[in-house]
Amino acid sequence: MEWVIALTIVLVLYAFVVRRRRRDALANNVAHGAAGGARRTTNAYFRRRDRLWMVAAVIAVIIAFWLVFSDDDTPTPASAATEPAEAAPTTESISSPVAVGDQGADVTLLQERLAAEGLPVTVDGVYGQETADAVMAFQEQEQLTVDGVVGSDTAEALGIWSG
Repeated sequence: MEWVIALTIVLVLYAFVVRRRRRDALANNVAHGAAGGARRTTNAYFRRRDRLWMVAAVIAVIIAFWLVFSDDDTPTPASAATEPAEAAPTTESISSPVAVGDQGADVTLLQERLAAEGLPVTVDGVYGQETADAVMAFQEQEQLTVDGVVGSDTAEALGIWSG
């Protein structure tokens, strides 16, 4: 983007400063000693050519601003990797509360949903302290009662409640 800005600055300076000085010098040399009408005609010819350069400079400025300040909604690979993945809808569910010390398929499902929400948890089927911490972080995030127990409210917020 820096090259776009630099090129635009150079074009604007050329169109509004250099060309104008060169035009005036050339027009004076061509019309030197001529009558006033010839000098005006010569200056008008060179002014028309300068207007083309000025229009080109204005268009370049507009394009440069558009390129530099336009919104680019496409995510970069780095930012896409840092965002947690959206939890995919599931047909699996739990029907009873899950708490510290529990094991099995319900705990595995819970851990998978917590991981899908971007919370740090190991999916091992054992409801230990790491899972309890992740559950409490989720409950706090969703403004639920923070108790570490996955009851109907927490399971419903996770999308795994069938009871």
